[in-house]
Amino acid sequence: MRRAGILLLLSALLGALVVLGASPAQACSCVGGTTAEFTERADVVFTGRLISRTEPGGLVRSSADPARHVFAVDAVAKGSASERQEVLSPVSGASCGLELAGDGPVVVFATHTADPHISATWPPLEDDQYFAYLCGGSAPLIPQLEAELGDLRPPDPVAAPMPAAPVEPRAAATTAPDRDGPAATLLVPGAGAVLLAGGALLLRRRRAR
Repeated sequence: MRRAGILLLLSALLGALVVLGASPAQACSCVGGTTAEFTERADVVFTGRLISRTEPGGLVRSSADPARHVFAVDAVAKGSASERQEVLSPVSGASCGLELAGDGPVVVFATHTADPHISATWPPLEDDQYFAYLCGGSAPLIPQLEAELGDLRPPDPVAAPMPAAPVEPRAAATTAPDRDGPAATLLVPGAGAVLLAGGALLLRRRRAR
């Protein structure tokens, strides 16, 4: 009986540890914001689709432990992102972790700096890592949100018209005389008349002799 009581006590303690470990590190309370405000606070804003989500392993864990989200990026509204962009976020929404799921398009507002109040226990991470949270504006991409993002994008600069290339004056073309034209037609009869006059003169000289 004594041994069974000890086992029951140990089981109860283990169950309490699991519950405490899985409980939220703090309650997540979001304050509303506009798309413009979320964009201003973010280092990168992109639209895409969630293709994978990896949760931390282990039996005992905190709801603030980082989960890795990988997105297939469709378009970037601010900053720069890879075609396959990884974003860290607490594993549970109770600790302000992202609550994105499904195949539909989403918009992600992320920063280069982790929230120190939520991510204080995270191990050292890469400098170019992005972080996103439940209260940062990330959400399914509905038409209204997509339109608001389009309005925030700076307009494409209008290209100045190219100056017209200077027209170089062309040299006056010299026209060669047309051998078959009117000049040639006048020369042929004139030459025949000269030949006839010369022949008549020779005949007169012969008769005179």
